[in-house]
Amino acid sequence: MSKEMLRGKLHLIFLKGIIIAILWVVAALTAMSGIPAFSKTWETAIASSGIAAVVLGLAAQSTLANVFAGIALSASHSRPFDIGDRVMINSYEPGFVENITLRHTVIKTYQNEIIYIPNSIVGAASIINYTQEESFSYPIDISVAYGTDIEKAKEIMADVIESHPKHFGARPNVLCRSCDDSGVTLRALMETADFRDNPTACSDVRIELMKRFNEEGIEIPYNKLVLIKGNE
Repeated sequence: MSKEMLRGKLHLIFLKGIIIAILWVVAALTAMSGIPAFSKTWETAIASSGIAAVVLGLAAQSTLANVFAGIALSASHSRPFDIGDRVMINSYEPGFVENITLRHTVIKTYQNEIIYIPNSIVGAASIINYTQEESFSYPIDISVAYGTDIEKAKEIMADVIESHPKHFGARPNVLCRSCDDSGVTLRALMETADFRDNPTACSDVRIELMKRFNEEGIEIPYNKLVLIKGNE
């Protein structure tokens, strides 16, 4: 039942929390029943269970809402995430799902910040899961000057992406994204099998594209300030 053994099994992790809570309650009641002053604990608890349920329900509405939301999140066949997935919940910082307890879902960001989000909020939130599919892709945009051989630039861009060691899938399709004031913007998707590899792979591709375009004489447009000296 360790965290490492249960990684990727959200329902078992939540079930573990429920079992631990039940064991603590049973242990406490058992210990109390051995004390003469609390010898009638079990009988009293059973007799007043209806009243106790009402009182506890009113006093712990938010806690119960978190528990039931956690059950719904972990038991669903179409649950939105599992342990280890990278998700974005509402406007919270994206991060990896570290744990789910009876009260909250634990998210760890890239900055090693731990975010505790109540299960009731998670259950009603819009969730983006970046890792449920077998791969992850991110668009790479680069501009070339007007007059450039666009087909040649597209082929170079596809070659650079496809030759990257972390590239996943088929040869990328390079498209003309827009015709801007100073150049034509090309776009292609950098796809990797693991989300963690994608930022570095995109950075490598952009650097290599600048090198290749320079070697092939393809200009990447940028703002220039031209000063014209008038006649004195």
